[in-house]
Amino acid sequence: MKKPIFEIKNLVFNNNNINILSIKKFEVHRSALYLFNGNMASGKTLLLDILSKNNMKYKGDIFFESNSLKSLNKYQYQLNVKYVKQIFKVPYFKTVKSYLASIVSSNKIDSNIDKTIKEIVKIMDFKYILDSRMRDLTPSQLRWVDLAANIASFPKVLFIDELELHLSMNKIKSLSKILYRKVNYEGITIIATTQNKEFFNNVSSVSVNINHGRITSVRSKSNKK
Repeated sequence: MKKPIFEIKNLVFNNNNINILSIKKFEVHRSALYLFNGNMASGKTLLLDILSKNNMKYKGDIFFESNSLKSLNKYQYQLNVKYVKQIFKVPYFKTVKSYLASIVSSNKIDSNIDKTIKEIVKIMDFKYILDSRMRDLTPSQLRWVDLAANIASFPKVLFIDELELHLSMNKIKSLSKILYRKVNYEGITIIATTQNKEFFNNVSSVSVNINHGRITSVRSKSNKK
């Protein structure tokens, strides 16, 4: 059996002596989309913050490719992962095109950045705003561009917090098709959160319910539990 890309063992995060995240054991395997579903304040975003190395105040062990996450250099680690957060700090002076270039170039091994940008713009259909300033975009446009940039950067792991945020049902369907291809044909591992798991039944490989910081159920397409 292939080794998981992430292993979580006895993970605990507490605040004011109250455990707000507690996961005894969980594994994330490659080339799959893990969808964490839960209500507000269930621990979904906190888990992504921890796995992306944006919050290291936890107890327990997390391993990335068999290496302790705590021992990994943050800069080197974040070359392998990308994180689409709910709260997006707008790059005030960048255009859409220059923002795409800055994100894509941070992970791309080859030098054909322009080709990569052209492809993702065509697939996600936003050529009409390519020369617009990021600060002039609507929240929905900003979300779409940020998703595009991080998807196109081709990370080993892509974290997306609240998949449906600011998106119409048409955009959700389009995004689902794109993510399905990234997982099943290009081998990217995606870990995402949602409050509406029914929107993503066709794309999620593993559906994980989380409640009050604890995993309550795990269902996969190949092994219903």
